[in-house]
Amino acid sequence: MDIFKKHQIATRIIFLLVFLNLSMILFFFWREYSVREEPLLFPKNEAYKDVSGILKEALNLTKKQESQFEAIREKYFRKEAFLKQIIREDKDLMNENIFNKSTDSLIVKGLAKQISANEYKMELLRYQQAQEFKSVCTAQQQEKFKNLVREIRDYFRPDNQPYKR
Repeated sequence: MDIFKKHQIATRIIFLLVFLNLSMILFFFWREYSVREEPLLFPKNEAYKDVSGILKEALNLTKKQESQFEAIREKYFRKEAFLKQIIREDKDLMNENIFNKSTDSLIVKGLAKQISANEYKMELLRYQQAQEFKSVCTAQQQEKFKNLVREIRDYFRPDNQPYKR
């Protein structure tokens, strides 16, 4: 085999590798940025964006119960959102104080107590919300609800959510 034949084979191999590389780049680009109807991992039904979709179907809620559930959820959502904002601001302030040149441990401990107190308030709100949900449900629905609690918790686990791009 002479030098020209070796050069021709090497050139063809290089073109083949360049073509394969470009094809793979285009494939991954297309896969990353193409619009999909549903996520690849853990597809979810749009009716189940929140707990209400699961509860409506599993508990066979009446229209009146559905509207009561929605009103309860809205009432507590606003209160929780307000507390979450306060907690976030306190955590930011605590981090600023922790990484400050002259850290005052009394301020940091006070902020930690405020954060824990607000998180306690959040848990109390969740308890009150659950009590109101129970008051809306019949005895059979309450029994079904009790069995659904873990299932709903697992449904919203972070590792059970579709990846966001």
